[in-house]
Amino acid sequence: MVFNGLDLGLKGMQLQGEGGWEGQAGASNSWYRGRIGGKNLADVLKGWGFAPTVTSEDFHLDVDGRWPGSPAWVGLKRFSGSLDATLRKGQFVEVEGGAQALRVFGLLNFNSIGRRLRLDFSDLFGKGLSYDRVRGVLAASNGVYVTREPITLTGPSSNLELNGTLDMVADQVDAKLLVTLPVTNNLPIAALIVGAPAVGGALFLIDKLIGDRVARFASVKYNVKGPWKEPKITFDKPF
Repeated sequence: MVFNGLDLGLKGMQLQGEGGWEGQAGASNSWYRGRIGGKNLADVLKGWGFAPTVTSEDFHLDVDGRWPGSPAWVGLKRFSGSLDATLRKGQFVEVEGGAQALRVFGLLNFNSIGRRLRLDFSDLFGKGLSYDRVRGVLAASNGVYVTREPITLTGPSSNLELNGTLDMVADQVDAKLLVTLPVTNNLPIAALIVGAPAVGGALFLIDKLIGDRVARFASVKYNVKGPWKEPKITFDKPF
């Protein structure tokens, strides 16, 4: 059974493309190739019973994959194929039961130099993390997703790249997170992380005095590993 020319509205999403259902009862497979798109992702998440952890002006997801069973049995833990996702202009927000995205991305959103220098992160989860664009390309095999291209988040005050593996079946993530921040925000923090607060203060003052004659951005790499809902994020190295 093949479905051509799909153009369906589903709970805030528009599904376009083609799909099919193959095989015999007890040994069938389904496939889909096309694009899923919409406006505010938070509304779509709520419509499907998930926490509205991400907002967007618009989003789209290009899909080419298959899964065992009927089309109704589609699920992230059963999917094999490729996903290419893009989100524009939104925010990762903290809601009950949906903090994992902020734990991975938001911990590194250094908006206040003074507060971060005191290692005070109390304001972080209340604000969320704004972005201009998020894009990721993933290859999946039976619910295990590997980044073919890093998941990139471009924001007004920081850029992030997540590269690694997400095992939806075992609920595990094993990835590297590269964070690029404005040099005045980042260098004091990086110095504190490696145990040199005096160096951090000196770099901050030098940047204020010299301005654009020094590099305006610096990067820090982190390891992200463990259960997806409670990943352990550890400092790796600065750049």
